[in-house]
Amino acid sequence: MRRFTLLALLCGTAFTACQTTQPEARTMIVTPESLQTCMSVEGLTKKVIPAETKVQYAITQIENPPYEPIQTKVKQTKVVKPAKVIYVNEQGSEIVDICETNVEIGEIGPGVGEVIADPEA
Repeated sequence: MRRFTLLALLCGTAFTACQTTQPEARTMIVTPESLQTCMSVEGLTKKVIPAETKVQYAITQIENPPYEPIQTKVKQTKVVKPAKVIYVNEQGSEIVDICETNVEIGEIGPGVGEVIADPEA
């Protein structure tokens, strides 16, 4: 029993005297490559999506006794969704990140609710 106590005592001090050390972590700085995410207009196809419109008629009537009332009917074409310019790649996907800044892109022409001239008039 005495041997066991001595052995336990020796092992106990041996384990407390040991200390686990870890190697120092090295710091590596990796500079990322700069990637150009925008696309050039050269490889793209320009598409103009026409405006969505609706036709309305404005009717005014003026009473004119003893004669028939005076009535006017005006046809108006109003913009519901404006026309827009987009660019697509070979797969037909719309590309919005274009490198050139002087390129026409997005909504064009009259805005929502505006009356556009009737080509027949």
